[in-house]
Amino acid sequence: SKGSPATSVQIGDPITQKKLSDALIREARNAGLYNSITDNGAGGLSGSVGEMAKESRGCIVNLEKIPLKYPGLSPWQIWISESQERMTLAVPKKNWAKLKKIFERHDVLASRIGEFTKSGRCIVRYGKKTVSDIELDFLHEGRPVEVQKSQSPRLRQGSGGQARDEIDLQSAMLELLARPNIGSIAFISEQYDHEVQGNSVTKPLHGKGRVNADAAVLQPLPNSPKGIVLAHGYSPWYSEIDAYAMAASSIDASIRNAICAGASLDYLALLDNFCWSSSDTPERLYQLKEAARACYETATAYGTPFISGKDSMFNDFKGFDGSGEKVHLAAQPTLLISALGVVDEISRAMTIDFKNEGDAIYLLGETNIELGGSEYYSMFNMAGGSVPIVDTKRNKNVYDSVSRAILKGLISSAISVGRGGIAAALSKSAIAGQLGAEVRLDAISGNAGARDAKLFSESQGRILVSVRSEGEAAFEKIIKGLPVAKIGKVSGSKLLIDELQIPLSELTNAYRSFFKNW
Repeated sequence: SKGSPATSVQIGDPITQKKLSDALIREARNAGLYNSITDNGAGGLSGSVGEMAKESRGCIVNLEKIPLKYPGLSPWQIWISESQERMTLAVPKKNWAKLKKIFERHDVLASRIGEFTKSGRCIVRYGKKTVSDIELDFLHEGRPVEVQKSQSPRLRQGSGGQARDEIDLQSAMLELLARPNIGSIAFISEQYDHEVQGNSVTKPLHGKGRVNADAAVLQPLPNSPKGIVLAHGYSPWYSEIDAYAMAASSIDASIRNAICAGASLDYLALLDNFCWSSSDTPERLYQLKEAARACYETATAYGTPFISGKDSMFNDFKGFDGSGEKVHLAAQPTLLISALGVVDEISRAMTIDFKNEGDAIYLLGETNIELGGSEYYSMFNMAGGSVPIVDTKRNKNVYDSVSRAILKGLISSAISVGRGGIAAALSKSAIAGQLGAEVRLDAISGNAGARDAKLFSESQGRILVSVRSEGEAAFEKIIKGLPVAKIGKVSGSKLLIDELQIPLSELTNAYRSFFKNW
């Protein structure tokens, strides 16, 4: 409102955003009416115009021509304000009238605020007064460079790396499903209308048992068989042991979730979302460097480019506790990766629920003793151990094969093996379909010898699928040469894992228990 303070945080307006997006994507872009475009993010116009002026080698901006949300802003505030839903476009003068009409038709305010030049300077005016005249080279390269030091952090100490055969595995599985990192968050999914515009193909909750999905498939164009897949991945639990492995696992999980929904590596892009504490701390800066290195190396190995993202730094609290003692709380280094891809045929979009009695269950990928930072270790307050290491070459072959098998209609269900390991993946597929399974662990590939390591290891690159009996031969032909094991079949109303026997009702109740009354 007009009474809002000038220092108030920017508030998003999704209606304005939608109108702006429609005008740009549906009309202006396809008509070729502008040469370049930049979002007004950090630094507002100073950032967008300043970046674009680097290409033309200069600019002149007239601040009085910029529409304001409220009066009384100083020129410097107009120049750096980060108000949302704004884009800066470079428009040939001959196209301006056509472009403005498009925006007017969509009820979007568009203003001509200056022009790009070849002067080598960034000139900002307010009325007849020049408020800033900066050499472009200095604007981009003249900042003082702060030299920071990084230092490898001391690893978390504690027991780890060894399997625990004395554990009651049945109780451990039920406890695992009841934990908030794995259990149902249906109460969140049910608060939102995912049927807006009626274009959702797969839903946020899968199967009769209503298990939360790790990805969604949408059909944006009703006359096209193609769809869009949205998936995510994050593994902050590994960051205190190995920040590189944490970032690589987050990327791998997002890609794997998208593949399980029906996407292909051929049309898959990523977005990053860093949530970090102060990088002034040498150990945190080291972790940030390692995470960024993992982003580059993992994304290039998969051929999945980062097309956007954001970061939130300095998530620290420094204060005092109830006794007056100094307290410093820092956010755990966290990277959320989103994957955006194309599903060639929405009729092949995949869900995680077991669907047919007698379907064969296959596990693709290697299961190793990688329990460091796992949910299983967290249950026993154990630290240390080996976090999952991403093998992009091996995983890529698995993902490509699963994509081909899904497109051929050979797979009934597919779920990414992530937090909680095989135990969580098997349980979720069974709960979602309200169908049991008979499974043997001895055929699983990898070095996880003990049963608890096989059940709870969080090794990356693994996918659990169910396949109809008539499609097994064709499926096995596609996956030939990969680390894969046929571990059982869909059957009955219990989850039978070796000698373990857990009724579906107990699995379902455990899965729904933590947020049961929310």
